[in-house]
Amino acid sequence: MSSSIGKGVGKPSEVFPFALLCLYVITGAQCFHPDFETLEVEPNLVILFKLLSTFGPLPNALVAHIDDSEAEVLLKALWQAIAEDESNEAFEQWSQDIYPNLEHDAKRLILRMTNLDPAKRASMSDIVMDPYWD
Repeated sequence: MSSSIGKGVGKPSEVFPFALLCLYVITGAQCFHPDFETLEVEPNLVILFKLLSTFGPLPNALVAHIDDSEAEVLLKALWQAIAEDESNEAFEQWSQDIYPNLEHDAKRLILRMTNLDPAKRASMSDIVMDPYWD
């Protein structure tokens, strides 16, 4: 709610969802929206799996933000499963052949916004000044 009162806007945690919105608008891909009716596991785990597999690797800096040891173990185990899955297709491998509007500058911008290390993720002020918008 901090953004609704004008404080805290542009935090790394606010940049990431903006990136997902941009990704959807540019590609039309709904890859982070599972079919909730057919899921046999917790939806949050499915979404987390998809985000990690798309934008990984899992940086230690992100793990350091977790205050729950059980959640930390789960996150690391999830990443290990992703790392061992050779069929995983990271966002960097997405092709303009499949997503025609995903040109080089759009992809570069989304990668800046989806860095899983919050300290390395571009700020919103950097994003609005990105040459992509020219």
